[in-house]
Amino acid sequence: MKRHYVSLIWYRAWLDLKAEAAQNLMGMTWWVLEPLLYMTAFYLIFDVFLHRGGPGFIGFLLCGLVFWRWFDASVKRAGSSILVNGQLINQIYLPKWVFPLIEVTGNTLRFLAVLVLFLAFAAIYTGGPSWAWLAFLPLLLCELLLILGVGLLLSVLVPVYPDLRKVVENLLLLMFYMSGIFFDISQLDAGIRDWLYLNPMAVLITEMRSVLLQSQSPDWQAVAWVALVGFALTLLGFALLHLFNRRLPHYVN
Repeated sequence: MKRHYVSLIWYRAWLDLKAEAAQNLMGMTWWVLEPLLYMTAFYLIFDVFLHRGGPGFIGFLLCGLVFWRWFDASVKRAGSSILVNGQLINQIYLPKWVFPLIEVTGNTLRFLAVLVLFLAFAAIYTGGPSWAWLAFLPLLLCELLLILGVGLLLSVLVPVYPDLRKVVENLLLLMFYMSGIFFDISQLDAGIRDWLYLNPMAVLITEMRSVLLQSQSPDWQAVAWVALVGFALTLLGFALLHLFNRRLPHYVN
């Protein structure tokens, strides 16, 4: 990856964030307030109104929602990045992988603001960070790799098959409810648990909770499986973007 493309990705991502903040009365504060309102709504529904929570449910729920929202929003933005930049793509030449990387970078910067608040909450919730928290960074990088893989792959498939966006939205909704955000997968029967853990986000959310909320070491074998999936999807995404690099402008006219 050439250095000037890296600079372009960071610069464009930051400009998009500034433009987005300028459109809102609350500016960058909305990056934190919006996900907080989102998480509060789920907490009220499942814990306060439906009484499906219990001791420790707020931390359990927030951990799942924080890391799911990063994945969900980044994948959706990256998947549509080439399609929504069709006019620019037809005016100047840029490698097509630049566009999904801009979206992933921008959404990750938004996510960092929420992450700082959640880590502060987790530290208070658990009585302070422990040595187990050292495993958090590899887990974070593993999720980023998964986001890159899925985002890059969708960014080349969506322009070619626009109806795929509807399929992706429904698949992400299915993944959302199968990621163990509202329930503890480890408490289910082994057969059901094994099926749910085929969802890589279910694995990552479970391991994030183990590290940040229970101060336990993650299951490195499960984490390695997710990293392998993310790496394979990233390679496939880059390969397809290279293959369709010159043809994609014809699909976004």
